Amino acid sequence: TNAMIDALKQPFGWSDGVNRLYATLAMDIVYKDPTRNCIFLDNHDLDRIYSVIEENFSKFKMGVNWLLTLRGIPQLYYGTEILMKNFRSPSDAEVRKDFPGGWKEDQVNKFLKSGRTAGEEETFTYISALANFRKNSSAIGKGKLMQYVPRDGLYVYFRYHSNQTVMVVSHTGSKPLQPVWNIFTERTAGFSKMKNVVTGDLTPMKDFEIKPAESFVFELIK
Repeated sequence: TNAMIDALKQPFGWSDGVNRLYATLAMDIVYKDPTRNCIFLDNHDLDRIYSVIEENFSKFKMGVNWLLTLRGIPQLYYGTEILMKNFRSPSDAEVRKDFPGGWKEDQVNKFLKSGRTAGEEETFTYISALANFRKNSSAIGKGKLMQYVPRDGLYVYFRYHSNQTVMVVSHTGSKPLQPVWNIFTERTAGFSKMKNVVTGDLTPMKDFEIKPAESFVFELIK
């Protein structure tokens, strides 16, 4: 949790920012089975993640991408899917508010698309698409994790299985970058295209450029 939050909040540095996440995952050797670790961005005893990252939607999507594709069992706190926010001040009650809707006396029902704002609907749709992809992904459900040392804030890791390779690319640096693909040859050899698992868009790998604060989950295609 702390490593993901530091990666979202801190500037990229030798041991700060996304390098903190990289270093934490590099210590998976100390666990008998790291795939059984529970990972989360927040819960009922923590400040809500959307407030922690100062309501930065790009960083929010980056965090969600990590949560739903890294090794381990993700815990998604209720309301995250509609951008519920708040800090534990003056008490924990601020991060444990009722989910809007579900009872006849509720004036707003966030369970329905008609009750959600445009931003809430975008968030709900994004998390739903990524979670449903995860549910049917052999690479995430059964595969291994291989990560690469972040360069200039660009963090790339792979989830891979015998019949599927998923690549997660997150840019925490300050300038647009094109990945140096030959660095990742061990996992990208034989692939030429990337399918955005949320939008379905197909992109040639050789033409791909990523802007600061962007993050994507791709299924690699031959």
